[in-house]
Amino acid sequence: MPLPNSPRVVITGAGSGFGRALAVTLAARKAHLVLSDVDQPGCDETARLALAAGAATAKCVRCDVSKLEDVQALEKATEGEVDLVVNNAGVSSGGLIGEAPIEDWRWTLDIDLYGVIHGCHVFVPRLRRQGHGHVLNVASAAGLLTAPSMGAYNVAKAGVIALSETLAAEVSGTKLGVTVLCPTFFKTNIVKGGRFSNERERAFGQKLVDKGKTAEEIAAASLRSVEKNELYCVPMADGRWFWRLKRAAPGSYRTLVGFIGARMKP
Repeated sequence: MPLPNSPRVVITGAGSGFGRALAVTLAARKAHLVLSDVDQPGCDETARLALAAGAATAKCVRCDVSKLEDVQALEKATEGEVDLVVNNAGVSSGGLIGEAPIEDWRWTLDIDLYGVIHGCHVFVPRLRRQGHGHVLNVASAAGLLTAPSMGAYNVAKAGVIALSETLAAEVSGTKLGVTVLCPTFFKTNIVKGGRFSNERERAFGQKLVDKGKTAEEIAAASLRSVEKNELYCVPMADGRWFWRLKRAAPGSYRTLVGFIGARMKP
């Protein structure tokens, strides 16, 4: 269903990148925004930009999504009904299975997967009580395509996709909607702040980011999918084609991604 005029929106990971772009995009609709991030100055800057772009209200709540109590505090700080909950906060990591430090696995899963689990666990009951609303979970094409040297990230994002599919089935037939966003690389700082086993992997990821679409383009695509109540939003053509190839010819797909992975080895 289309978002109402002046929608009330909660966004995690709003201090930069996609979260900031989405906040500013929604500001043009005179949205009421509750923004969160571990980066308080970045979140405050997003609120300032959103208000300048037309947001009706914009406030920031510091929130570490890996901590359930922080997400619960975010929900308590959100007044009135909520039209859209965006579970966006995330990090990146890379490294071969068995070589990437187990601490990097825990860090990635705590933020990228458990952050979304916490957001759904806390906010979905609220949406059920009010009888309407939409959840936008930010995953990645990595969760669909599972390329080499991205084990922790792939697992986290695949989990977000599975969580979103499950939630969509559970709210089917109601006025609640679910969309899972699965972009390939686009212009954010996610690689710069990530954890990688070697600098070649980081450089390869950064090269793909630099060639990608803007965060504003992905924000616009995600909102179109939300308003159409589409479960999957795969906004880039390369992601859609690789996903089709994986389903149609899994053997050929495995050979292709294996070749790409070999090129990334130091």
